[in-house]
Amino acid sequence: MTHAHHALLILWCACVTGCVSFQTGPSMAIAQAERVELPGRGRLRVIDRNPTAEEAVLLVHGYGASSASWAPIVPALAKRYRVLAVDLPGFGKSDRRPGDYSPEALADVLAEVLDRKGIAKAHVLGHSWGSSVVLAFARRHPDRLAKLAVISGWVYDEQLLPIMRWARVRGVGEALYALFYRQMIGERLYLNFYDPSLVTQETVEAVEDQMALEGAVAAALAAARGMRFADHEAEYKTIGDETLLVWGREDRVSRVAFGERLARDLPHAHLVVLPRCGHVPMWECRGETLGAVERFLAGGAP
Repeated sequence: MTHAHHALLILWCACVTGCVSFQTGPSMAIAQAERVELPGRGRLRVIDRNPTAEEAVLLVHGYGASSASWAPIVPALAKRYRVLAVDLPGFGKSDRRPGDYSPEALADVLAEVLDRKGIAKAHVLGHSWGSSVVLAFARRHPDRLAKLAVISGWVYDEQLLPIMRWARVRGVGEALYALFYRQMIGERLYLNFYDPSLVTQETVEAVEDQMALEGAVAAALAAARGMRFADHEAEYKTIGDETLLVWGREDRVSRVAFGERLARDLPHAHLVVLPRCGHVPMWECRGETLGAVERFLAGGAP
């Protein structure tokens, strides 16, 4: 590349970078009962069902998703447990403000949410990238954790996509995310499911609307830059809590081999592999996923 081409690339990156900015406008409308305000993070949406139950379950969604990921199993879980489903900062209806979007920082956000809700200890379930957040929670706040569940986890350095590695380069990351993060939504959603008929046009449009929100691309970029999994993989072996792992056998996003690896890394893990199931077992294999989770939380074999 000549000096002229290099200068043009830098100029192009700088121009596109200006298109990637965090939210500066007002928060989204959130019902009072689902609204949590945190210093430095702004307003979060936290669904709270059956608040008088003795045991609490905290649900943590994946990358680019929201609490809606858990919608198929929330009603059943809420019959016995207090169920909290959080929109992490930057996603769903939560504010998309500047800040630390690493799993470690978001694990601390979860602890703050439990504080605001008056919950001393909870069962914590994470899906996909949210699994890296709940593993960080287990390491940083072990006294707040009852049982841990990882569903289709995205927790190893080898899982990172090239765009996520390039995201670490200032200027280049902004340019790539500005150009590609909101592209080919439908095709990317299809990869999440064994049965592609589960991806409806309504679903695609809802995801497109979320990604079009002010600050959504900046938050996604910040979260990608926080995926420094290699720095913490060795610490997984220190998590002594009983852990359920649920994986779809046909998961094309997080292959079942990563579930088997995590089962070896976590000292007290139980791996359940669901046939004919992709990356979102809560939707595609609702009954089997719910059954495994309920048996595990109740103290039985998953």
